[in-house]
Amino acid sequence: MNKGIVKEVQDLYLEELGITSPTEIDIEAIAYYKGATVKKEYLTGCEARIIGIGDRAIITVNEESKWPRQRFSIGHELGHWFKDRGKIGNLCSHSDMDPYTKGIPPKEKVANTFASELMIPTYLAKKSLQGSPLNLDTISMIKSTYDSSFMVALRKTISLNHHMGFFACYDSSGKRKYFSKNDDLHYYFSPPPEAPLGSCVSDLILKKTTDQSAKIIDGSIWCRTEDANDVIVHEHAFHYHGGDFITIVWWEEEEPIWRLNEL
Repeated sequence: MNKGIVKEVQDLYLEELGITSPTEIDIEAIAYYKGATVKKEYLTGCEARIIGIGDRAIITVNEESKWPRQRFSIGHELGHWFKDRGKIGNLCSHSDMDPYTKGIPPKEKVANTFASELMIPTYLAKKSLQGSPLNLDTISMIKSTYDSSFMVALRKTISLNHHMGFFACYDSSGKRKYFSKNDDLHYYFSPPPEAPLGSCVSDLILKKTTDQSAKIIDGSIWCRTEDANDVIVHEHAFHYHGGDFITIVWWEEEEPIWRLNEL
């Protein structure tokens, strides 16, 4: 989590705009407040573009994209505007806005972080997550509450470090593609390169099971040490799209993790 961006957005939302509820986040109005007018056109080869000079800019987003994607694109271009205000011309492709694209330029990573924070500000999201488990229902709640895409909601939820857990994406052969975890989660509890046998995601991939409900499994399945053999783990695995499968793993009992961290 970029603390500087978190503070910048919180200051903008709370101190300047007085935003205290997710329903008050109007990304187009916020762009206008910062001197950027949003236009919607059919675009090819890019998801959005920004052209600005002085204190004014025009952000154009692909009208063919779904609204959550358009909101993220606006937030992404605003991220560029916040950092390069004065003179800017920029075209952003779909891959520029995907944090898992290899070789993405640093400035695009910063813009993505801005977009995520503008859509789902940390100070509000933390309140939304109070008392929640880490499962698909919670991610769906964040997605709906903040009108975001599923992946933006999932990444943001994990980045807040509210739950001791992670999400991981595995391909149809069981190989890990990418993951994101709580910063305090010990290495021994990180998702392995291959989906472990006995896990829900492994069953989805290898046994072609269709049950996507959250389950309780033995802690040894998702831990690389015997210290967690008797710990209960919550796992919620599901088919994402194409040949990708996602699993959300959560340790409700954090004591064995903290014990390893202290060694």
